[in-house]
Amino acid sequence: MKGLSAIILCGLLSLAACSPDPSRPVIPEDKMADILVDQYLVQSAAVQRPVQKPDLVNFYYAHILEKYHYTEAEFDSSVAWYTAHMDVYEGVYEKVMKRLQAMEDSCLNALPKSSD
Repeated sequence: MKGLSAIILCGLLSLAACSPDPSRPVIPEDKMADILVDQYLVQSAAVQRPVQKPDLVNFYYAHILEKYHYTEAEFDSSVAWYTAHMDVYEGVYEKVMKRLQAMEDSCLNALPKSSD
């Protein structure tokens, strides 16, 4: 009986060690910003040029999570954590907006200058 108790205790301890820390999101801030930037780019492309297959955007979203090695469940739980900690989420969004603005500026700077 002691052996079974030890096995159960070890199992419970290993489960507790694997459970996410409720004081932190599953996806760290910088990675979350990376994911959100990619998602905004996909969404922007979909708005600019509507796709005929509505599942295509979801396919790209799934691919983005795969690119960063996260599951949809991990993303959802991170979004839930961030929405419960809006001060941190605002910081993530500031990073996202700065990155998108830098991309836009880079594209605009790459355009040929008009000769008025």
